[in-house]
Amino acid sequence: MDNKFSITFGQMPSSYINREHISDKICNDFCLDFPLSRIYIISGVRGSGKTVLLTNVSKTMEKKKDWIVIDVNPNREILEQIASGIYENARVKHLFITKSFSFSFHGFGFSIEGETPVSNIKTILDKMLTELKKNNKKVLITIDEASNNTHMRSFAHDFQSLLRNDYPVFTLMTGLYENVYSLQNNKNLTFLYRAPKIDLGPLDLELIKKEYASIFSKENEKTIASLADLTKGYAFAYQVVGYLFSKYGNITKIYPELDQYLSIYVYEKIWSVLPNSERSLLKSFDGEIASIESVLKKVTFDEKSYFVYRERLIRRGLIYMNERGKIALSLPRFYNFMVKQPNFEK
Repeated sequence: MDNKFSITFGQMPSSYINREHISDKICNDFCLDFPLSRIYIISGVRGSGKTVLLTNVSKTMEKKKDWIVIDVNPNREILEQIASGIYENARVKHLFITKSFSFSFHGFGFSIEGETPVSNIKTILDKMLTELKKNNKKVLITIDEASNNTHMRSFAHDFQSLLRNDYPVFTLMTGLYENVYSLQNNKNLTFLYRAPKIDLGPLDLELIKKEYASIFSKENEKTIASLADLTKGYAFAYQVVGYLFSKYGNITKIYPELDQYLSIYVYEKIWSVLPNSERSLLKSFDGEIASIESVLKKVTFDEKSYFVYRERLIRRGLIYMNERGKIALSLPRFYNFMVKQPNFEK
């Protein structure tokens, strides 16, 4: 059987559970005459499909004749990337290859209609966006894995200025909960705090079953359901489980490699950046589910702190409240990973 799955982060796989309602919401809002917001933030745990969703929105918007999409690296000077991306975009480059415009991006040289050359990148971008606005063009800036660094803080200030000048610019960014939270709560970036944030939860298990049933058409319903349940709706696990079942054709044979992929690609990184307080709460689990009573018997913090740490872990996408009011692990086989970590006591 040809493999339809991918374990490469950010790559659009052949088999993809489309979060169509989310991508449609973002695209439709951006296309309104008076959008609800010019910026959306996609947040979620590692491997939840943030980059794939961003890519899906980008491709949809690129198909619209009046839009150009500029993808930027959040760890480099962003306005320069935007200006360069606009200038190199085949859809609008003809607007700037005239006697009226003269560029030299390495030296930031720029002149318009014989005026004195300017070297400030913000001024350059202002003039470019003015030209795009006159020609009814819009710009979507995409930023994957944003964090609270100098480049992002600078861009956030500049983007707010671009909005005040009513330039046709829009931004879609992704980020981990802790990075987005840090950026949004910067006291000088309050407008980001008001930006709509989309928290990616698990994929619909029924959609996963449908996709697996289509790919593994010879398998019975019980096997398909077991494969879907094994993923817990986690996007990366959907890819890994599908890949390993394609490889072995037997669900019992995939567990060792599944644990290895989840650990190396995702869980080790998640665990390494968790504060000790939140890690302690997770260490109190005796299985997939825990109650407040069982947790407080094992930890050194009080009930008030428990609720604080619980809320943080929920926002990180690591736990959720089940129907019985208990906390449960969100990620597949994460307990199996935790018990192998140093100082974990069952």
